[in-house]
Amino acid sequence: MAESDGEEASAAGVRVAGVLRWALIALMAAAAVGAWIGYARAESRFAQSADQYQCPMHPAVLLDRPGECVICGMALVPVGHAPPRGSEKPAAAVVERLPGDPGGPVPGLVTVDIGPERTQLVGMRTAKVTRQRLTTQLRTVGFVSADDSSVAIATTRFSGWVEEVPVAQGQHVEKGEVLATLSGPELLTAQQVYLAARGWAAKQKGPGPGAAASSAEEENNALQRLGIAQRDIDRVARGNRPLPTMPIRAPISGHVARRNVLKGLYVQPGTELFQIVDLTRVWVVADVYEQHATRLQLGQGARLFLAAHPGEAFSGKIDFIYPALDPETHTLQARMQLPNPELKLRPGMYGDVLIDVPAAETLTVPAEAVIDTGASQYVFVAGPNGRFDPRVVRLGERAAGRVQVLEGLEGDEVVVTTANFLVDSESRLRAAVEVFGPPPEHDGKGGHAARTAQSASGRHP
Repeated sequence: MAESDGEEASAAGVRVAGVLRWALIALMAAAAVGAWIGYARAESRFAQSADQYQCPMHPAVLLDRPGECVICGMALVPVGHAPPRGSEKPAAAVVERLPGDPGGPVPGLVTVDIGPERTQLVGMRTAKVTRQRLTTQLRTVGFVSADDSSVAIATTRFSGWVEEVPVAQGQHVEKGEVLATLSGPELLTAQQVYLAARGWAAKQKGPGPGAAASSAEEENNALQRLGIAQRDIDRVARGNRPLPTMPIRAPISGHVARRNVLKGLYVQPGTELFQIVDLTRVWVVADVYEQHATRLQLGQGARLFLAAHPGEAFSGKIDFIYPALDPETHTLQARMQLPNPELKLRPGMYGDVLIDVPAAETLTVPAEAVIDTGASQYVFVAGPNGRFDPRVVRLGERAAGRVQVLEGLEGDEVVVTTANFLVDSESRLRAAVEVFGPPPEHDGKGGHAARTAQSASGRHP
């Protein structure tokens, strides 16, 4: 009877142990299922942020749409998972900020402190903002042209035939030199009338000038009105007979720019025979773009530089500004006169023209102090105890290695002129750390374990 009770007690203990074992197995299975469910929910939550974009060089830069890194400017790439939004500040607000107003902070940069040891190590230099008058130079192109007042046309005022053409195009001629000889019945008749008037005046007697003398003088003037020089009229009078051919003489000294006649050609009154150009004084016409038209004034100094004469400058002053713009190039032309005694300047030559444009007294800084990103321009203002403050500026003209500051700086402030890269890099790095905080930690497997642990800790406080 005692053995039977012992066996029954042993069987009951086995049954209880089995029940407990299966209960533990069920609890472990439930815990595992719960863990997998939590992991799946965490993955689902992070997968919802898979449309975010991250900088490959600076993982802390995170946006919910394509863009550029605020630190290095690289294009953002899509990421599969992003750090929890509660653990960092929104980056979009930093990237979307437009360049600041002049005098304000620079987006993406912060004030930094750099010790004197580092500034000396990189050879940093500074310069004071000064007020001075800049004489800027407006650079453009110009071409040499003949002076219109030094151009003369040789024509005929009677009809006839060209007998001789002793000059060639491009040849230099002196005033009064024979360019061509012409003959014709109109010319012969005019000479005969003149000689008849002279003969009739010679037959008249009396102390004072009479009608015959007046008639001879009138016929002399008639020959002059035909374009015949007085020296040739005197030849007719001395010989007392008409000249078979009459010369056409150069009206001025210069070069034959055009020759429109050939031997044997029949010409009419008003026909242009020759164009003579005096090149001892020339024009230089400069083309100035429309946006710079308001900077032109009469009397401004200008210099011409030609490839034909390297190292030599031809100086003059603006003496005329054309009233209208060229409809094809939309440029305004400004003209200056230059002496040309040695004929170094020839019509048609092109060269660079520098026009001096005096500016009002204004704040200026060295040109190397300005950092130009294309979208904005800024400088680093040096303060006490090694502090450097980024400042947006609005710039004006440049001249002699300095640039005009229209807005953003005040007199006697000090700006960094060399080693700007050091201050700029330090400022960007610190701005990224302040805005985005340290990058999320990874476990070598894409950070899933860390995020799963965080999700699990959130599910099971």
